[in-house]
This record gives sequence, structure tokens and C-alpha cells, in this order.
Amino acid sequence: MQRARILRLTGLAGTAVLALTVPLAAATAGPADRARPPGARKAAAPAGPLADLVGALLTSGRTAHCGPELPAQHGLTARTCVLTEGGRTWARTSFRNSTGEPLRAALTLLRPDGRNSQADCVVPAGGAPDVCETPGGPTARGTRGPYGAVAEFSDAAGERLRLRSGANWTPGGGSSRR
Repeated sequence: MQRARILRLTGLAGTAVLALTVPLAAATAGPADRARPPGARKAAAPAGPLADLVGALLTSGRTAHCGPELPAQHGLTARTCVLTEGGRTWARTSFRNSTGEPLRAALTLLRPDGRNSQADCVVPAGGAPDVCETPGGPTARGTRGPYGAVAEFSDAAGERLRLRSGANWTPGGGSSRR
């Protein structure tokens, strides 16, 4: 009983925070200018860690199962999610690169049936929020295994790991952080 009350209060507090930050996020998020990898989906909301999550949650029928927003040294921030909508599932990582140098992101969606979906994205320097997404696929049915999403940010040559961000989700079982 006490735990349920705490969860309700936490949910109400989160809703209040989102209600206050949505106008700010919409005002500060600019359009994404970079080309997307083949098969990648364009974001349905302004890009950026908070704006992207809010847009995903407010879009009819879409759910986001996200890990924490993670900062790395020297100005890189990322948040990775497993997204579902209309019987399809894909991975998205929202990022902001203020390092002053272009980076790359390798994003992988790990499916419960053992298949993977991947996207390699350029992470431009300059600090503008942006996203990288894997192609979507049918949501696995009849399995209780988890989906996982992992984004690895490295230097432009892909040799030095800067940040690893992840999330997971089990159909019918909620989500958790990694």
C-alpha cells in the first residue's frame, strides 16, 4: 500500500515536471540537419534527450522504454530507448555532442528471438540535439524474452569508446534500466 502511494506520487511529480519542461524543450530543440542511415525513421518530435522522450510518450500508441540519460566527459550526453508502436519495435538513441569533434554511434536493437537490427550514425559536433534509430521490425509475439538497445559512441574512426548507453524491455513485462 505504501509503495503504491509512493509510485503514484512519483508519477504525479514526473508529470508536473514534464508539463513544465515541454514548452522549454520545444523552444530550444532545433531541427536535425544530418542525413539518416538507410531504413532509419525520422523522429516524430523535436530531437534531443528530453524532447524526444516527451514526444514519444505523447504520440498516440507509441511507448518508450528508456534507460537513464548519461553524460560522458567533455560534452557528450545520450539516452537510449526501445520504442514500440503499432506492432513494430525499434531502438532510438538521443544525443547531444558538444565535444567539438564529430563522433560515431553504433546502435543495436537486440530482439528476444535472437535477431538484431543495427544502425551506424554520424554524430556531428556542435552541440545540437539529434537522434539515431534502427529500422523498425514486427514486435516479437509469444515470447517473454527482453528486447535490448545498446548505443556505443566512439571517435570518428570507431577506435575509442566514449560512452555506452542502453535500455531494455520485455513485452508484457514492463521495462528496466541497464
